[in-house]
Amino acid sequence: MPTAPCFYVNDGDREGSQIDLEHFPFSIGRARECDFVIDSPDVSRLHAQFEFDHQQVYIMDLGSTNGTYLNNHPLEPNKQARLRAGDEINIGNVALLLFDDPATTAQIAEVKLPTPGLRLDEMAAQVYIKGERLDPPLSPSQFTLLGLLVHNEDAVVTREDVRDYVWGADVDVNDQTIDALVSRLRKRLTEADEEHDYIVTRRGFGLMFRNRRDN
Repeated sequence: MPTAPCFYVNDGDREGSQIDLEHFPFSIGRARECDFVIDSPDVSRLHAQFEFDHQQVYIMDLGSTNGTYLNNHPLEPNKQARLRAGDEINIGNVALLLFDDPATTAQIAEVKLPTPGLRLDEMAAQVYIKGERLDPPLSPSQFTLLGLLVHNEDAVVTREDVRDYVWGADVDVNDQTIDALVSRLRKRLTEADEEHDYIVTRRGFGLMFRNRRDN
């Protein structure tokens, strides 16, 4: 098991490789002096880099030609974006990386919820509804949003809370993008359990998670 922040290569010749982030900044690019070299003309010489600040790991695009994407959202050049375990990083549509931070993940206890309803396994990034694992798994952004709602069960979560937790406070995300994410997550949960609304909208306030209760 890794103990330092790391990422896994999800495609290409090095698919399945684990790359430990043992120092920062950790650079990615085509140049031979980069810490992680991607030999492709679609990747800039200095494409992106991992950074560490206040016990958090960040990714920053270095003004690359073809961009860096975090969970399918393009990063603004030369601006940090905070990473969470399970985040997916796309380097110029050439390399797909999956970020993991065991030290952070280990601090988050598995959320134990009543078995008739929904349960999160945060270590495995899996969701169980009525004892059945949700398949296919939620996307990283959907899972992050659900985690926020579950940890604030029966309390209102505002749009600002969602924006800061899912994308980061420094990322400009409009209401339509938030609504689309909520809609996709609600649809996945409804497909698994049509008889219960896990996500309740409090108009003018925000969202609330309500799990099934034992009768």
